[in-house]
Amino acid sequence: MEAQPTAYRKKRILVVDDDADIRDILAQFLSPQYDVLVAQDGVEGLDLAAKCPPDLIIADVTMPRLGGLAMVQHLRRGQGVKAPVFFLSGLGAPGDVIAGISAGARHYLTKPIELSDLKKRIARAFE
Repeated sequence: MEAQPTAYRKKRILVVDDDADIRDILAQFLSPQYDVLVAQDGVEGLDLAAKCPPDLIIADVTMPRLGGLAMVQHLRRGQGVKAPVFFLSGLGAPGDVIAGISAGARHYLTKPIELSDLKKRIARAFE
């Protein structure tokens, strides 16, 4: 996939979640407005981010092979990706939220999420 200048393409969102239903729901919901890429875990997320740098990342925290926290830390340090990150997680204890924000997340949202709220947050991230 050839990268286009930012001014001439839709913003690219990388969705990384091991739950196929969540990936599908988010991709269908966001694809009319954004270019959506999906990955089933952090390893695939790293690969996609290297090939097609995202403008925003939505990632689950707990996934097999490589979780969202470790993926984002690698993207920030190893690949220099600066895209805003939204974590979606079933883990909502204060310590989990702090760990997510400390890893570089702009937002830490607990599942289930309100899609209209997510869309507003994404739009604000691109302002």
